Amino acid sequence: MLKPGILVLMMLYCTLCHAQCDSTFDSSANQINLKFSYNSTVIYPGMSIGSEYPLNDMDVQIFRNHKPVRCVRKGKFISGNLNWYHHPDFHDNLYLTVEWVIRRTRFTGFVSEFSVGPGFSRTFLGGTTYKVDDAGNISIIKLAGYNYALFTIGGGFGYDFSMVKHLPFSTVAKLNIISMFPYNSTIYFRPVLEFGIRYSPGWSKNKIKKEPVSISK
Repeated sequence: MLKPGILVLMMLYCTLCHAQCDSTFDSSANQINLKFSYNSTVIYPGMSIGSEYPLNDMDVQIFRNHKPVRCVRKGKFISGNLNWYHHPDFHDNLYLTVEWVIRRTRFTGFVSEFSVGPGFSRTFLGGTTYKVDDAGNISIIKLAGYNYALFTIGGGFGYDFSMVKHLPFSTVAKLNIISMFPYNSTIYFRPVLEFGIRYSPGWSKNKIKKEPVSISK
């Protein structure tokens, strides 16, 4: 009789002293989100367009003593972006990135996110570039520039209007660090500021899937 009694006490303890987390799977994970941003390397203007595919998008509501204490949306995404900025009298940089994005959205609408991923960069030199061959002939090189491997890491915050305003838009402000290599036999780092808007079609089509999870009180 002692062992069943201990088991009952442990079950009661877990019920009273642990909280429950109900997760809602969002079928919008099958929808591609679209993004358009102003892209600036601090003082040099540019733009960025991209799309992202949600891999795991969950609405999580945490209860404690049968009362909700916190509601968040957690998502993981694969993002593809085409970026450009203009450095006067130096070059234009056109670069493609593929990023792994982790995003956390409070039900008040506040968004925080982190991204990391590889890319490819093609620069186009400013002005006219000439080439002289062994015979001394001079010719103009069209679209002269260089190719680089690229790596980017960044983080930022924003506001999701679908949470409170019920609009399929969100804003984003991020600081990204891009590195291009080999760059004159070194690795080149440049900070990039991003201010944009994200459109999420199908955000309101939810499919419920509850997964109770116990956490400490």
